[in-house]
Formats: sequence, C-alpha cells, structure tokens
Amino acid sequence: MGLSSSSLPLPTYYDKNCCPFYSISTSQTSTVGDLQRVLSQGEYAPFTSAPMFESKFVQINRKGEPIYVHKRPNCVTIGVCTASPSSPTPSVMLLAHEVPVSPPESATNFWEFSEQPSHMEQLALTRFFPLKFVKLSVHSTDKHHLKLKLVNGRSYYLELCAPPDQQHHLFHQWLQLISLLKSPENTSNTEVNVLYENFGTSQEKAHSPNNLLENVSLWQS
Repeated sequence: MGLSSSSLPLPTYYDKNCCPFYSISTSQTSTVGDLQRVLSQGEYAPFTSAPMFESKFVQINRKGEPIYVHKRPNCVTIGVCTASPSSPTPSVMLLAHEVPVSPPESATNFWEFSEQPSHMEQLALTRFFPLKFVKLSVHSTDKHHLKLKLVNGRSYYLELCAPPDQQHHLFHQWLQLISLLKSPENTSNTEVNVLYENFGTSQEKAHSPNNLLENVSLWQS
C-alpha cells in the first residue's frame, strides 16, 4: 500500500537533476503499485510505462469524517503521472477504485465456486483528469489530509491510507509533489494547475455551496 513507482530503468532522455518528478516517483521502492499494474496490462497505452506516483486514500468530509458508500469507507487510489514516458512533467491525475468481479469462468462446478472468496474485487481505473482541471492542496498536514478541487467547483477531501510507519514519509512526498507542481516553471505550463494551500491554518466560508456537496462520493461528481 502507499507509494508506487515504476520498476523500469531511468530512460536515457531523463536527467535526474532536471526531472524531480521522476526522483519522487522512484524514491522509495521499485515495486510496481496496484494502479500501475492495471495500466501495464496495455488497455491504457499512453500510461503503460510512464513514471507514476500513486497512493491509496479514504474519502472524508471537511471535518475529517469518513464518507461511506454501500456502508463501506469510500477508498480510492490516486496516481499522478506524465502523459508520455518522454515527458519530464506530470500532467495527468488518474483515479481508481475496487469494483466487484465475477468468479473465474473456469470455475464450472459448485465446488469450485464454493472455493472462491465470497467477495471478489479488483482495482479499476474510473476517472481521468488533466491536471489543468484539478487543484490539489493540503487540507491538514497533521492528519495527512489532502483536498481535491475539480474544475466544476466541487471539492473532495482525502486521508492518506498507508502503514503507520510509512505515512509521514509518504505524505511528505505528496508535499514535495504539490510543491513541484506549483513551481514557476510548471505553473507556466498550461497542462499543470495545482495549488498548495494548507486549510488547517485558513478559513473557508462556512456556507459555501460546495460545502453542501462535500458528502457526495468522488465517483458521483
């Protein structure tokens, strides 16, 4: 769980000194993450081998309370990646969540069906956003909360989901990524528009229309 990065070697056209996103995406582990494993199957060709930074989150409301879908916490895997393996700048946000799957077709009798887990799920890519349509910010540093605001004005709050001994370091890497995306050389790029705001030290309007929608699932936006 947590950070994912490509196990591919550094491409010859990359210079680590001028490509900080690649350094972030490969800084902790060489294990391919769940979302990247889905993309590597080839259905989404542009992202098959592009550097990616991904983590699991639980959707919460502005107060930090979990949002439930079908009586379960609404979990989401978020990945930030480049639109092309040759691009040094991240420009795409991908969202995925677990979806139910049917037992394998090879299980043709009742015994084989009974041996299958009663609740089978697999990760599926469900949403795709160019970063120019997304504003990603910090809602609470202490609680490892992020805020995701879409171009339609709706905002969603997310709590990092990772093993306790990895949470602090992983969240720090998200801070690095947000800082990278708001740097002058990237904000001039029309494909990137991500803001770094710490809402733990600022006030939002208590009765803004968006607050009325904060309990809506990220999949219903």
